[in-house]
Amino acid sequence: MELQTIVTPTNWLALYHTRGTNKDHAASFTVIHADNQTNEYRVAVFSGPSGDTNEFSTLAGPQAMIPFAGSDFWLADLGLEFLHWPAQHLLKKELRSGQACYVLESRSPGTNGGYGRVVSWLDIDSVRDAGQAAIVHADAYDAKGKLLKEFWPNEIKKVHGQWQLKEIEIRNVQTGSRTKLEFDLDKK
Repeated sequence: MELQTIVTPTNWLALYHTRGTNKDHAASFTVIHADNQTNEYRVAVFSGPSGDTNEFSTLAGPQAMIPFAGSDFWLADLGLEFLHWPAQHLLKKELRSGQACYVLESRSPGTNGGYGRVVSWLDIDSVRDAGQAAIVHADAYDAKGKLLKEFWPNEIKKVHGQWQLKEIEIRNVQTGSRTKLEFDLDKK
């Protein structure tokens, strides 16, 4: 998988792309993040020969609750969609994985076919020092309040003054499956 981030004066984009021998597991999409707006997801349409497409479908909100490349990660997970929901509540501060964290509850704005709420532990230092919320852990619950997924960022490091994710694992508690993503932060 490749991830490229592009920052513009009005927004920032995260481009995700993976290649595989099985067309069903090829995926390419872009998350467009803009202040005070819902994320926009542009998903490549692979209907023609490989590499011969400029077509995409635009998704937003609940439509992004679909798997990325056959994994346990949904597009909305990679876009951190839950942090853009209007109902955010600071529950408390506590230690998690040896780090001081804000515990934030994000409630779904309605039936989204995915999560009813997400509880995340955000590293206090990353919020204070860089204005970036480094997620130490997150639990996602379905609409019935049952734990659905656990997010485990296994390594976060500061690279060139920016907090970056090195590895994240997601576990679907209800199916027993897991997916791990690893990022090469040293690659230019």
